[in-house]
Amino acid sequence: MNLRTISTITLSVAFAVLLISGVLLYALPYNFFVGSLHIWGAILFLACLVLHIKHNAKTYKNHMKKRQGKWSMGLATFGIIPIVVALGLNLPPIFSVVQFSYDLKTAAEVPKREYNVIDLTANENTPKLSLFFKAGAFYESEPQTVFWNITYTSVPQIAVWIETMEGKYIDTLYITGKTSNSSYRTSETEPDLVRRPEALPYWSHKRGIIASDGLYTPDPHNTDLDGISAATPKVDYQVDVAAPRMGRYRLMVEVNRSYDFNEYYSKTRFPDDAVYSGEGSSGQPSLIYETVVDANQPAQYLFNLVGHGHHSGKDGELYKDLENITTAKQILDFIVASVE
Repeated sequence: MNLRTISTITLSVAFAVLLISGVLLYALPYNFFVGSLHIWGAILFLACLVLHIKHNAKTYKNHMKKRQGKWSMGLATFGIIPIVVALGLNLPPIFSVVQFSYDLKTAAEVPKREYNVIDLTANENTPKLSLFFKAGAFYESEPQTVFWNITYTSVPQIAVWIETMEGKYIDTLYITGKTSNSSYRTSETEPDLVRRPEALPYWSHKRGIIASDGLYTPDPHNTDLDGISAATPKVDYQVDVAAPRMGRYRLMVEVNRSYDFNEYYSKTRFPDDAVYSGEGSSGQPSLIYETVVDANQPAQYLFNLVGHGHHSGKDGELYKDLENITTAKQILDFIVASVE
């Protein structure tokens, strides 16, 4: 058996390996063994192809001298160009074939989601309290139009604070950036800051600091919230803070998001309320969650929904009637506190 025969037969076997492993890689999740077999099949195929062409060079040259051979070479060479373009621009059916393979591979995979960690602990040696916020289906608002096709979305404003078991405010542990310094704007394109007493009214009244304009919501020049504020991430996130060692206490969370109108809390529900209907972005009122933490007992604590704030922030009452609250309950799927 000469080298030409060996290379031809080996080429056929390598092609079969490439074909079978290629089908498996196309239709199934990646397998290291199959992928390795495919790579070595390709190496063997290329080696045998070189030998095959070398020992059939005369026949190959004769094909290339013919018109059909030249046309075939030109079509094969330039035929790759539309494939490259179609893959680059996601054009069917070329891209659809690849996308179908991807869908098959990932169909059985567990979806993975990123989450951010915001570390507000000043000292690594102090006990840590971690709060995990699981983003719900309505965590981010529908796109709001600025002009033409330019849009922006709204994410929740959140405050976390601690109270005694009797409900007396002690301290704020975490507050989202826009609420901490009233860095709201009339729109994403206008520079004028606005005051939003309806954002987190229950927390702001508990905090009990009245700004120069008579509102309880923090003004841009406050200093007591320095070091405990951060921008709201657009994914699940965890906030780490220093854990107070004070036995049992109430850990409170207030959540609110603009543009979450529903059938009851519509844009025209309170026509005489300048805060609610004047700017048209309030939507459903803030929601208040709580859990009781034992600082001496390392554990995880799940928050419970206990009520909502005033729809335009006129008072700091806790309203326990949740009948007209709908999608706001799905801004967060759950909140968990972990005490070390």
